Amino acid sequence: MGRRAWKVAAVAATAALVAGCAVSDHFNGRVDTFDVATEQSRDVMILTNVVRASRAEPLAFLQLGQIIGGNTTSAQMGLPSLVIGPTAANPTSAAGAAASSTHYLDHQVVFGANPGASGFAPNSITTSGSTTFNITPAESKDFYEGLLLSVEPQTLARFSEQGVARELLFYLFTEKVIEEKNGKVLQFVNNPLDPSFDAFQHYVDLAMRYGLSAEPDPGEKPAKPAPGDKKDDESASAGPDWRLCFDRGAWAPDTKPAGNEPMCGSKTRMPNPRMVSFLDPHGVRVKVNVLPRSTFGIFQFLGRIVAGGEEHAIKLKTPDAIGQPPLADDNLFVVDVGKSGESCFLSVDYAGQTYCVPQDGAYNTKRILGLLTQLIALNTSIRDIAITPQVQLLQ
Repeated sequence: MGRRAWKVAAVAATAALVAGCAVSDHFNGRVDTFDVATEQSRDVMILTNVVRASRAEPLAFLQLGQIIGGNTTSAQMGLPSLVIGPTAANPTSAAGAAASSTHYLDHQVVFGANPGASGFAPNSITTSGSTTFNITPAESKDFYEGLLLSVEPQTLARFSEQGVARELLFYLFTEKVIEEKNGKVLQFVNNPLDPSFDAFQHYVDLAMRYGLSAEPDPGEKPAKPAPGDKKDDESASAGPDWRLCFDRGAWAPDTKPAGNEPMCGSKTRMPNPRMVSFLDPHGVRVKVNVLPRSTFGIFQFLGRIVAGGEEHAIKLKTPDAIGQPPLADDNLFVVDVGKSGESCFLSVDYAGQTYCVPQDGAYNTKRILGLLTQLIALNTSIRDIAITPQVQLLQ
């Protein structure tokens, strides 16, 4: 019987150790957790900065570096007591065994766990996990230069190729339009709190009707790298300048030509790549300069929408921007103030107030969060991220 008991104990110990290895080796669940947590922390940072902009407060950006996770598993098996001594316990009943459990061990030598003392070691398995990560403020010169640079027509075209609606992009990337007509110059600001915003929205309608797009300037050639420049340097990969143009294939149905210049693919040149021209209903030539905004300006724009509340919410009109059920959404950007809980896709608490992106709907809002993530990544150098590898080479 004693040999059989030892076999059972050995099998139990082996099973415990194998189970512990399984717990340590299968880390896919923790990887999924890190993936979701990283995405949420990034989105919270973006929404928090939109909220800061709505309160006219300084923005602050953090960069998440390495994430290192670890699992530790330990197994403990309690061994039976081995008593050696002149006196053997011989209780006549269960009560007597309990009463004499401490007395019969007097003058004895006990090996293993003492069942009569607190040192008794039961069978157990312990698993623990740890996570370390590096966070650094994005306060470098290069980061802020990228954040403050105007978004070029090339970037507009790239997002449009991803399937982002042109109306949504026009609202995000345009700071204002400057109209030249009959010798007069007027400007209309893309700001829902500005009195000229209605006139700006009229130009949004015209831009969508006539398929305002972007293309490489046909009169420009790719820039050649200067002697001594590295192949991966930005100056070496610089291509032709991009310009705004009217894409005939993107015109709204039943839209008649109105002397639109330049047409995409044509060799017509305008004084600057952000200028377009057309004839108004009275045949008067109108020149329009479309002034872009920076990534920083996009945060300020979204902050004004949040500050203005529902009465200054921007409603989209084009079918591409609104989308089709079940992903239909005619709101440009929605943040509910004072709501929280499971009804929120994302929420932040800031200055005693809760700001919530609704879980249901708000599809354009979620797209904009992803778009801002890409813009910030385009402005971030490897030097801006805190990484502590064994060797790090920067070129």
